[in-house]
Amino acid sequence: MLSDALAAPGDVVAVSALAEGADSLFAEVALLMQVPLEIVRPFARYAEDFDTASSRSRYRTLAASARNETRLEFTERSTDAYKAAMQWVVENCDLLVGVWDGAPSRRRGSTAQAIRHARLIGRRVIHLDVARLAVTRRDTA
Repeated sequence: MLSDALAAPGDVVAVSALAEGADSLFAEVALLMQVPLEIVRPFARYAEDFDTASSRSRYRTLAASARNETRLEFTERSTDAYKAAMQWVVENCDLLVGVWDGAPSRRRGSTAQAIRHARLIGRRVIHLDVARLAVTRRDTA
């Protein structure tokens, strides 16, 4: 997700929760392009939520590279923590880049819900559809 909200006018900032997969790739590309990274940590022991030692190491490296980390008040993993992190990302970006298969999801904090929330609050959305190998753009709700 790209944001002007967390930066000085005209600056571009990448915002992410650094989840495994597309979120981490997005953050790595932003850093490679020298775009500052702002992150949100859904709960206190978030690093332990990653499945492998290498994914935990990747998370810690990216987190250490971020210029700012917002820590949500949750102490343990929960759907509420993930939903709050998703909302933080959407509400702190101007353009949401969602990598998603387009399928509906009932999971709180899912990419489907992030895109829906972004559209509802008037954020621009670029949807990278991994099922159809297509890109769509929406500038308004």
